[in-house]
Amino acid sequence: MHIKRLEIKNFLGIKELLFSPGKFNKVSGDSGTGKTSVVEAMEKLFTNRNRRTEVIRHDQEEAELFVELNDGLQTTRKIRNEKADYLKVKHDSKAVSSTEAYLKKLVNGEIFRPIEFVHKQPKEQTEIILNMLTIDWTVEEIKSWFGEMPEADYQLHILQILKQIETGYYAERESINREINLLRANIEGIKRDLPPNYDGEEWRGVNLQELYKKLSDAEESNKRLQEAQSLIDDLSIRIDDIKQKAANAAESKRLDYQRQRETYANAIKRIEENIQQEQSKIDDVDRRILDSNVRMDAELEQAIERLKLQFQARKQTAREDIQQEAEQSRVFMAEYREQLAEKKSSLANIAEHERKDLEKITDHEANLIAAENAKSGNAQQIIDTAAWIDPAPLKEAADNAAKMKEYLREWERMTDIIKDKLAPKEARSSDLTTKIQKARELPKELLKTAALPVDGLSVDEQGRIRINETLIDGLSEGEALEFAFKLARAQAGELKVICVDGWQNLGSRQQEIIESAKHDDYQYFVLETVEGQDLNIDIVEG
Repeated sequence: MHIKRLEIKNFLGIKELLFSPGKFNKVSGDSGTGKTSVVEAMEKLFTNRNRRTEVIRHDQEEAELFVELNDGLQTTRKIRNEKADYLKVKHDSKAVSSTEAYLKKLVNGEIFRPIEFVHKQPKEQTEIILNMLTIDWTVEEIKSWFGEMPEADYQLHILQILKQIETGYYAERESINREINLLRANIEGIKRDLPPNYDGEEWRGVNLQELYKKLSDAEESNKRLQEAQSLIDDLSIRIDDIKQKAANAAESKRLDYQRQRETYANAIKRIEENIQQEQSKIDDVDRRILDSNVRMDAELEQAIERLKLQFQARKQTAREDIQQEAEQSRVFMAEYREQLAEKKSSLANIAEHERKDLEKITDHEANLIAAENAKSGNAQQIIDTAAWIDPAPLKEAADNAAKMKEYLREWERMTDIIKDKLAPKEARSSDLTTKIQKARELPKELLKTAALPVDGLSVDEQGRIRINETLIDGLSEGEALEFAFKLARAQAGELKVICVDGWQNLGSRQQEIIESAKHDDYQYFVLETVEGQDLNIDIVEG
């Protein structure tokens, strides 16, 4: 299928162009005359892709593209500024549905440009070629291969996906192996700090409390022996000491009660004095009132007549204050009499309290002496029945166990590191090794099912493209160009169109391409830059 007729209006650098392409079409002209616009117009027609942001010619509102194929298919596409784009595809003899998808299918997704391909980076070339390799795969297959969905860009080709998976697993294994080495170094460091052949299980069950209890019991038994002997040796001294302490306590009590007697006597004396003072105030009430009246009368005579009522009030107030004070004195006297009775009662009871306390001291003295005598009897029994125990071996055993148990926490930390950290990471590292090997083996298996578009093309284990065993970036200029044209022919869809940029740079290879084109069924559009020349289209061979 070829292009029979092409019309371009107001698209990029072309105002209006209409021509009927032949087998080999050379589009020539100076830079900016619209050569590339011709190819981009065909790309826009079939793929709806723009290589530039603005494709409508300046000062125009709409660009229109029309193509007619040699099988009768006609396509009109309008690109508009203010309206939605317009697309119409029709065929006189058959129905056309899903127009965009239908057009893209004609060019296998895009119009392949071999010279442009040659100038791309190896990575881009690899992606283009891999996208031409049809290898069926499913998410479920990925899960069955690796037991999970590894992190990867699943929009890429399956061979690139597998390479990403391998790289990801390899990086994870490297990271885990570094952690494993650090954990092993940590474990060795802990081992160096432990005693030789240290086994925590052996010391975990040792009852340190029991060992020290045996030592404590032995020391306590020895202590009782020493105390018993000391009791017997110092009995008379202790009894004399008890008697002296009892005499001191009795004297202290006598002095204490004497101080209490003096305190109560002084308190009684002060209270009696207070009562006398208050009684004198009461006895002197009439005289004080009379004195107050005389003084007030004198003041009243000296005051002017208008103050008589005021002085009468003051006299009444003075009288009430004095009477209130006398009443208060009566209250105080009642309280003082109660306190006096209480103090006299306490003073009368001191002798009885003193007698009882002295009796207690005497009884306590007798009890202590009896206890000391009893202790001496028990002490002799202890000396006769108990044996001296050497605590040194018990202490050595208990101290050694305590020392060994101090290492138990580090030993447990080491075993926890081995169990909870090292073992899972070693298991994961081993699992990753298996997954990495799987990711490396799968491309070989999958490539056996893929149809390669060009003879001599292969994909190695790392997803790199080789042409006759040579990496794609190792091809000579001629080999690269030859391969690009083979790939262009293989890539072309039903519309067998090949576009060639930079025709003027191909030199002697121009004739080789022309001769090769005579023997194939592809339609060629080649772009040639000619300085000073306007846009021109030559049909080299129809």
